Amino acid sequence: MSITRTINPLHFEDLEPHRFEDLVRQLIYDFKDWKSIEATGKLGSDDGIDILAIENAVGEINNDDQGYVIIERTWIIQCKREQNLSPSKIKKIIDNDLDKQRVAPYGYMLVASSNFSKKSRDMFKQKLNENGVSEFYIYGKAELEDLLFLPKYDHLLFAYFGFSLQKRSRSLKSNLTALLTTKKKLVRTIGEINNDRLKPAILIKPTQSNEYPILIDDKLLNWRYYEFASYRPIDSISFVMKKYLAYIDWNKKEWDIIDHYDLGFPEDPVLFGLSEEFYDNLNETRGEAYDKWEKLDDNNKGFYIEVRSIPFDRIVLIDEIGDAYNSAPHIIVDYVNDTPFEKKKYTFIESKDKYSENFLSEPKIDDRIKIF
Repeated sequence: MSITRTINPLHFEDLEPHRFEDLVRQLIYDFKDWKSIEATGKLGSDDGIDILAIENAVGEINNDDQGYVIIERTWIIQCKREQNLSPSKIKKIIDNDLDKQRVAPYGYMLVASSNFSKKSRDMFKQKLNENGVSEFYIYGKAELEDLLFLPKYDHLLFAYFGFSLQKRSRSLKSNLTALLTTKKKLVRTIGEINNDRLKPAILIKPTQSNEYPILIDDKLLNWRYYEFASYRPIDSISFVMKKYLAYIDWNKKEWDIIDHYDLGFPEDPVLFGLSEEFYDNLNETRGEAYDKWEKLDDNNKGFYIEVRSIPFDRIVLIDEIGDAYNSAPHIIVDYVNDTPFEKKKYTFIESKDKYSENFLSEPKIDDRIKIF
């Protein structure tokens, strides 16, 4: 299973103080319909006020015409790149800003790189209400992160902190689209996901193999045909690795298998390069295994099956046509440790009767008895 990556907290404290003011100013550009926004803090003037802004507001004229007029409203925006702002410190900041103004501003914002306690927020509201400020906001680290994670501020997130959520989102979308494309090609090649009819055998091979398609002395290399099993787990396709004729006592969960003949290796289609002698021996072994198995009571006949999966994102190409050597469909996979499959395997025993409800998942080795 792939690891889910999370986003670490943004380090506002790493920004130089004036750089932090720049970030705040750019974040509030569309907060109101501003006539002007002045970065007064950089100039070291205006009694320590970092940003002085004038809002264009619409006011109604009380006359018979019911007209409207633009009203200019003054805002003070104070930026503090500090680790902690106590209630007493907030009171001191507000007193310093407002005591030196001839008229109380219409609005006031306090923006800090740290989070505010409830007492600090209560002090902020109390002081501004006492001074007759009509509209006020207090933004801490959490509120700033919420803003920066919005799509419209993604450019600021990248400019100030060096990463983009939108790029991550586009990358995620591309990956999901690729998985869906792979799934559609597999369904077109193998068949519908929930269709239980017999599926074709599929040739699985690596992205590169200098030997393909030549087999020497019937030596099976890292490509061969596999029987399709299911589209599980999620975003994966599974194939039968091994399939043995089995004895099973459904009540006691005791079992045994004929493990010298593997039905999991498809006899059809014929794999190019394997000799007639190989298939003759396979048929002979098959006959011997079935002779033993057929002697069982029908209720005890089953198939022991081992299944392993290939994640969609390991599939490089789905060749629906095949080639002149092996004409069945090919799935070309990015092999890891010389195998296309995940390490985890799933084993089960199913009844010979395809309509039976008998099924044993992950048979225990301690329950294997000697029958064959």
